[in-house]
Amino acid sequence: MSVVHNKIIRESYISACIKAIEECDVGEQLTIRPRALMAAADEVEAPSKGSIVGEGALGFSGKLSAQNRSDAENAFLFATRAANKLYPEEHQGKEWYLRFREVMTLAGWTPVSKYYSDLQVGGTSVRMDKLVLEILGSLVAGVALPGPTSALMLKVASDAIGALQKRDTAALTAYERNLLEQGVGGISAGACVEVEGEAIMAVGAVRFQRGSTSTQVLFVDVDVRNVNLYRGETVFAKNTWVADAVRESIKSKLIPHKDLIVDIEI
Repeated sequence: MSVVHNKIIRESYISACIKAIEECDVGEQLTIRPRALMAAADEVEAPSKGSIVGEGALGFSGKLSAQNRSDAENAFLFATRAANKLYPEEHQGKEWYLRFREVMTLAGWTPVSKYYSDLQVGGTSVRMDKLVLEILGSLVAGVALPGPTSALMLKVASDAIGALQKRDTAALTAYERNLLEQGVGGISAGACVEVEGEAIMAVGAVRFQRGSTSTQVLFVDVDVRNVNLYRGETVFAKNTWVADAVRESIKSKLIPHKDLIVDIEI
């Protein structure tokens, strides 16, 4: 296949992504509702930042570029809101997750590993924050990554959630309010790092149909006797060609929702 032909195919695909991004409905902002990999050495690099991004808590490695972090946050928020808009019902957890993954791809983050299924847990209660980190740990353990990357991914995600619990009660309150406002409940934990110059993001998610009116989800034991649980796991690799092309369109559509990204200092 010729270089010219490859270029035509790439440009056609990028144009299709831009068109699809422009057509995504991410809804109007009704209220402020706050919804990874680098292996340059043998030691695990310390994370520096975390963010609440819509309905997710993301951790970022210290050496991740500002552009990659911004692209990751915006793509995650954009995909979350697009999925919320199209699949707002409590029984649509699987459809929500598939739409989230589809829009992440349009935003320039290509799934390289993915999984979604019902989730069975032992006992009558579970800590959702621990559960989502266990899912993320299972995900990164099953992906071939160089050096200490897997450990780094889990560390940046767990540190972000830990900081959310210990230091930022305002952010935690906003985060839980956002989780409970959506008809489809969900908790996501993600980590974004760089591997040999390539940005990688791992996302573990628990989607659930709530059978109670509890106002707390994180850091408490949740009764799961009347809760249907689903798990989603995806590793995304950044497609720079697409991400560069759709960046401004995504940023423009997220202007009304900019307050949904909240920094967490780690």
